[in-house]
Amino acid sequence: MSFTKVQSNFQTQNATGFQNFVAAKPKLRFLMNQSRRSDIPLQSKTRAPAPNVWQRRIHEPFVRAAILVALTTGFGYGAILVAMLAFGVVPGAWYSALVQSHGHAQLFGWLGCFILGMGLFFLPRLRGETLPHPERLRYVLFLVVGGIALRTIAQPLAGWFENGAVANLWRATVFGATLLEAAGLFMLLSLILPAERARKPLSPDAPAWPVLPFMQIGFFSLALAFILNLFGAWNAFTQARNIIPARYDQSVITLMLYGVALPMAIVFAIRNLPLFMRLAMPGRRGWHALAWIYALALSARLLPQLVAILDDALIWTGSVARADYLNVLGLNALATLGILGLNACILFFIWRLDILRLRPPWIVDRAPNTRPDLDYLRQPTRANYPDNGEYGRFELLINSAFVWLGIAMALDVLRVLPWVNDFIAIPQDGARHALMVGFITLLIFGMAARMAPGFSGRRGVAHPELVVWLFYLGNLAAILRVVPTFFPQSKIALMLWGMSGFIGWCAVLVLAVIMWGTFHRTSDAKKTADEKK
Repeated sequence: MSFTKVQSNFQTQNATGFQNFVAAKPKLRFLMNQSRRSDIPLQSKTRAPAPNVWQRRIHEPFVRAAILVALTTGFGYGAILVAMLAFGVVPGAWYSALVQSHGHAQLFGWLGCFILGMGLFFLPRLRGETLPHPERLRYVLFLVVGGIALRTIAQPLAGWFENGAVANLWRATVFGATLLEAAGLFMLLSLILPAERARKPLSPDAPAWPVLPFMQIGFFSLALAFILNLFGAWNAFTQARNIIPARYDQSVITLMLYGVALPMAIVFAIRNLPLFMRLAMPGRRGWHALAWIYALALSARLLPQLVAILDDALIWTGSVARADYLNVLGLNALATLGILGLNACILFFIWRLDILRLRPPWIVDRAPNTRPDLDYLRQPTRANYPDNGEYGRFELLINSAFVWLGIAMALDVLRVLPWVNDFIAIPQDGARHALMVGFITLLIFGMAARMAPGFSGRRGVAHPELVVWLFYLGNLAAILRVVPTFFPQSKIALMLWGMSGFIGWCAVLVLAVIMWGTFHRTSDAKKTADEKK
């Protein structure tokens, strides 16, 4: 038998065997047929689909929702409110309802959705874990944002109609909106608590160990704020009121600002700012004790409102708590001590963070460079920062945010000192907006510019040149919002106050442009994979 005939028989047997193997595998046979029908290689047909946004980038829908709420009923309502006052519009019964719905959108939409998105992405990874069933977070977001939207539409309409069957319908809608928000909270708890119970305790050398109690304070305060918001809406509905009573409203505001925003700012700042801004690395000791003091001070500050809410609960049992002069005086004294204690803890945090750069940065202690001859291969960076400008001037936002935190602390302390109030009245509205518009909003801008791109797999923001405009517009909006509160009788101050809402809205619009471009860019990991092909 010739060699050519042997080779032909061998090829025929192998071809027949391969055909039989393909015939026995329906999926492979289908892919082979699909490959013959087009010029696309078989390998591209079997490529795994891109990961869903709820699997890898769960922060993006929450950040988008936070910006959307801020542009509509958050900063949008705020711009309308102050503009009406500036132009002499006489407020009616609807005005208070509009003010409260604006505050609700800012606290639960702008602040709450942003913290939920960034926190649910970052905090599990800080513990070396992933969030179970992240795809269910879409229902959490739908319920929370749907409740916020319904509340901020229905409450002003209830105030507009004021009385009658239509007003009662809108009040019922407000209560229904808070039920949606509470349902979102309970769904979130159903995702987190089972994993928390099954989780092993952290060891003292774990990265999350120093900030763990602040994470717990933030989570507990968020849950309590949702619950008190629900009780307050029920109280307003049963009493036929268009606004939630002050004891509930003030408790929710304090919980969201001092119980959620500041503890979470401490967590993110301790774990990230030394790396992003090359600060001195904070020590790991002392943070647990600080968290206990902070929690006790927060409880003391909330005590007068919580006692009043407890009195509401006792009414259902047919009894009333005794509220004599000495009890009220004692509760107010404890609240004052709580305010002083909270601000002392915040001051200690700022000192330990070393935002003023009083200590050498952490990079002075790292190992020396053993291959200086390869420095030309490294990408050059900005002085004192590990990036080369791809995130914009985000440090301006961070530094100015902490300046406003210092201003908010000073106003908050001076406001409760009686001998200061005898000399000059410190408006609570000014202190609160120095914290909300000054510190929190500017810190959100800075975190969005520096952290959100990395969470999405991008090296830098889409428009780094626009980040500096967040600094200009954000600080101008804060100045025009806080300073005029000290001159309530001045027409010029009132006009400047009217401009602050529109400028703040423009700042959020700039952030929307930056985030939209960043989230819709091709990820750097995908670019690298495509370049290797």
